[in-house]
Amino acid sequence: MSGDKPTLPAPKLNLGDLINMFYEEYLALYQDEDVASVAAAATINNILRDADERDLQIERSPAPKKETPEP
Repeated sequence: MSGDKPTLPAPKLNLGDLINMFYEEYLALYQDEDVASVAAAATINNILRDADERDLQIERSPAPKKETPEP
């Protein structure tokens, strides 16, 4: 090996894991269960909205023109 660090496989997260992760972080930050719950929900909603907007932008992008060979 030429100094390369071994890479670990990326952990698989599901939506429930992500919600819990944000909730726990916000709970530690705000020390209030209600505020942590609302902040986690808002964060997840923003992530999903941003992902949806990116998907729509990809769908709306014009398809690349195929070059046809000259006869």
